[in-house]
Amino acid sequence: MAPSRTLSHPSGHESTQNLLLAQFPKDIYRNIAEELEPVKLQLGQTLYHVGDRMGHLYFPSKSAMLSLLCISDDDNAVEVAVTGWEGFVGFGTLMGAEFATHQVICQMTGSAVRIKAGVMRKLADNRPEIRSLLLRYVQALIGQISQTALCNRIHSVEERLARWTLVSQDRTETQQLPLTHEFLARMLGVNRSTVSLTAATLQRAGVIRYVRGKFTILDRKQLEEISCDCYRIVREQYNQLGILREP
Repeated sequence: MAPSRTLSHPSGHESTQNLLLAQFPKDIYRNIAEELEPVKLQLGQTLYHVGDRMGHLYFPSKSAMLSLLCISDDDNAVEVAVTGWEGFVGFGTLMGAEFATHQVICQMTGSAVRIKAGVMRKLADNRPEIRSLLLRYVQALIGQISQTALCNRIHSVEERLARWTLVSQDRTETQQLPLTHEFLARMLGVNRSTVSLTAATLQRAGVIRYVRGKFTILDRKQLEEISCDCYRIVREQYNQLGILREP
């Protein structure tokens, strides 16, 4: 593992690095650079289980994407939010929480940096501009969680799959997404056969191509038309808060 002190300020590498860290003033970033530990994230890797002590905050880089899942007593799971290079996970530690209330898994392989929760909490307490920046992202994420709850309740699987695909592309900025039907079924809280039928419908419409666990977006505009309004609502919230760039 490369020493964390070799990290430079991400504003010089915005094509790959975490966009939230890129907004840190350079003097603040220099002060915490040695505390930022580079890590590799593997598909399906769990960063937190529900009830785990959150010892670190994770800031994904481009291409990595993390899912926040709610888990039932019988081990069923449904995704309630995603985060990529626009944000971080472990936000509860900034508000005094010690233990994870969601399972957090890696749904797209990539890299990240992590920092001890106590270090970031102290920085946020001492530097109001950093606390404001981090909590602005938390506000956006809470909005996404709330909208996803509504979406899962009232919208069709086709609309939700289209929304989920768009959300994923926004955070990876790639046309091809490495997704299996099994994984999508878990994220959407439906049966694998339902995902297969829905993906086949979108493929026949020329919106996506699905081959060997890879979704390729062929027509983003049409995908936006198929998606429910939840995608637009959350996207506008993120834009208003300066979290995501326009696709």
